[in-house]
Amino acid sequence: MNFQKTSFVKSITRLDQRPLPELPEFVFAGRSNVGKSSLMNAIFNNSKLVKTSSTPGKTQTINYFLVDNQAYFVDLPGYGYAKRSQKDQLAWKQAIEPFIEKNQSIKMIFVLVDIRHEIQVLDLELIQWLNYLKKSYIILLTKSDKLSRHQARLQTDYFIHTIPDGTIYPVSIKDPASIQRLRENVLSI
Repeated sequence: MNFQKTSFVKSITRLDQRPLPELPEFVFAGRSNVGKSSLMNAIFNNSKLVKTSSTPGKTQTINYFLVDNQAYFVDLPGYGYAKRSQKDQLAWKQAIEPFIEKNQSIKMIFVLVDIRHEIQVLDLELIQWLNYLKKSYIILLTKSDKLSRHQARLQTDYFIHTIPDGTIYPVSIKDPASIQRLRENVLSI
């Protein structure tokens, strides 16, 4: 799969709006401002394909990207942004829950968590829910470049201890080796 042959397909708000043809889907989920869009851009080696913003909560739709006519990478709206209204938070839940529960094309969900912080309740709830649904997921600890190697190792150990059943590894958009490892992981699924 050539990750540089990627194009934006469409934005959706409901499962029945998914693009055709049906292809394997790799989903990126995480809190607002955790770096989902930037990480996807690093995977695609294209800094402008997935829209990024320094304003948390900017992504409001489920965004599909076609990779080499073989798979979709899906950018979910971030969760947990405190300044969103209750109505917006409920709308997020109503769009995302059926998308994950009923979408049989999902091959892997990448749960992005900021390595610099302890795991948040919403992250744990998502992971427990994915376990309940028996969905495959990998936890990616983003922004590892913001810590020293020693601090990153300590934080990685913390996450491994906190989530013993999860596959966890740190990733940084500034570390080509971690991006390549993620690409290889996708290819092995």
